[in-house]
Amino acid sequence: MAFRILYKTLFSIDIFHSYFLDDGSTSFQSMNDNEKQQQLKNYNFLEAIDVIPSYATHRTLNNHKLVLIKDAKGFTVLSSVEEEADKLKSHRFLDDNLMLTFFLYKKDYLFENYTELTKANNQLYYFSNSKPATEANPFSYIPLNSSNDLVTTDFLLTEESTRQLWYNIQQKNINLKNEKQLDLIAEISQDDLITDKGKLIIEQSIQKERGKGLLGIIELQMIGDNNMDLIEIDISDPNENKSFLLDPFPAFKIHFDNKKTIWKYIKKSVENELETSSVKPLTKNGFIEIDPNTDFSGALPADIDKYMFPNPTANTIKQVTDENTNITTTYSEIFI
Repeated sequence: MAFRILYKTLFSIDIFHSYFLDDGSTSFQSMNDNEKQQQLKNYNFLEAIDVIPSYATHRTLNNHKLVLIKDAKGFTVLSSVEEEADKLKSHRFLDDNLMLTFFLYKKDYLFENYTELTKANNQLYYFSNSKPATEANPFSYIPLNSSNDLVTTDFLLTEESTRQLWYNIQQKNINLKNEKQLDLIAEISQDDLITDKGKLIIEQSIQKERGKGLLGIIELQMIGDNNMDLIEIDISDPNENKSFLLDPFPAFKIHFDNKKTIWKYIKKSVENELETSSVKPLTKNGFIEIDPNTDFSGALPADIDKYMFPNPTANTIKQVTDENTNITTTYSEIFI
């Protein structure tokens, strides 16, 4: 006897990056829908980033008949459902406090060269529909798909929140694995988080994972804050709690910005350097034309009409800090 299992989208998250989606100086966000679809045809976020569920979340997905699907734009979690009246009920009840945790890893060794990110050794970027208790207001929740928000320092957790979050995630993993952990984090308690030794152990554990490319964490709770819910729960029947998928399903977006740099053209043959007077975006696609009369400040070489001004690649990034002002300038060096 044949039967079918019906899966429907619980939620989706697009993961965009302006370096790949901008067309020269034309930002992806300023494009109309048709232009965006054209840009997305050649886009695959997996070139630069990967999304990996935590061990505990991997178990949760299996136990609750949830499926993680990655595509070129991002990822989707599907739920096994059955029809009930005009709604779709998940086969396994999804508790309101059920949390799904995913790690964001950079895959490209040049990622930081073309991405506008603030380095914070003991802080992680965090995208969630639920505010941690250790965070103050206002809190930046994961943006909706319709938002134009870019990833900024607003999505960085405090050091205290980062330690607490990392501890919680690792403890869930340890409890489920039922195997000896070599990491010292397995030996500390909640009370140890406020001690210097406990902080050091947590931070060393985070740094170890950052060495593998960890950028941040996505956590979505079934019932979030501010109506940012993934499901609707019905507990009217004491004999059967029910969780229903939402229609339309919740759609979120994490959009990384491309780095903007001063473009420095270096002509070694005559020991000459020309710098743009303002920063310009790094993009994989398109071309940004340089006009020497408007883009450069100061005197121009007499033979400027013979110069060529290619766009820089992401390979040649250099940061220089002024000793007097302590201001750091990021340059893209182009040898011509």
